[in-house]
Amino acid sequence: MGFWKDTFLEKRRNEWMRDISAVQYFANNTWYNAQITEKYISGNKLYIKFVTTDNLALTITAIRILDRDGVEAGYRADYITKNATQGLLYALEAEIDEGSA
Repeated sequence: MGFWKDTFLEKRRNEWMRDISAVQYFANNTWYNAQITEKYISGNKLYIKFVTTDNLALTITAIRILDRDGVEAGYRADYITKNATQGLLYALEAEIDEGSA
């Protein structure tokens, strides 16, 4: 059994969900806003699904998550090429390290 109580950890997870407000993808020196279609935490993993919102041919080289203050909360380099007629559904899974005492 860990140090943290389950009720406390559940409260923190709910705060994470409220704080994650946007996902963006980077291409051609521009950050584009994505549309979040699903987000949840299960155990110690954060899951976010999002779709692109443009109709451009792009090579996406990074994605990032922003908190409600617009501060970058997470970042991942990537390399995805899409045509102007294609959308992109991206599923992100990230482990949350709650540390130990």
